[in-house]
Amino acid sequence: MLTKNYLKQLKFLHDDKKRLRGFGGKIKDLGKFYYYFEQWQPCNVLDYGCGKGIMLNHLQDKYPDCVFYGYDPAVQTFERLYKQKFDCVFSNDVLEHVEPEFLESVLKHINELSNNFIWLRIDTIPARKKLPDGRNAHLILESDAWWLDKIRANIAGQVVYNELTKKGKFDVAIRK
Repeated sequence: MLTKNYLKQLKFLHDDKKRLRGFGGKIKDLGKFYYYFEQWQPCNVLDYGCGKGIMLNHLQDKYPDCVFYGYDPAVQTFERLYKQKFDCVFSNDVLEHVEPEFLESVLKHINELSNNFIWLRIDTIPARKKLPDGRNAHLILESDAWWLDKIRANIAGQVVYNELTKKGKFDVAIRK
């Protein structure tokens, strides 16, 4: 679901000692995620693209009755690719980083891993970070309508909520 060269660049960014809080290293506002989480009440959640796991730990602390797992191919602690299904798959500021030729396979993978619910937050504006090869870290910059078409084509279920925030974040809640 990604090339070896791109994985190498992502690992370099995650390991950069000058950016200890970058790429999954800080707690971010999740908008309406908390509302949907409390409605859904999942028993387990996969944070797909969890980076360093800071949000993962934050969510585990906030919801101790739920078990949280993390997956991120560029972070050794979280590089294990799960085969089990989860009540909810959560992906925060990840999909815009996917190499465009792998987007559909990543969306289908998220779909396969979820039994009941999916929460996606996608950034629609350029990142401040650059990859080591000079490209913007957000490899896919598309509109919310474009993203919604891709999501509906590759993820089974009903989109129960979608909103483009003033900061360019596109939030999508899906019930399967």
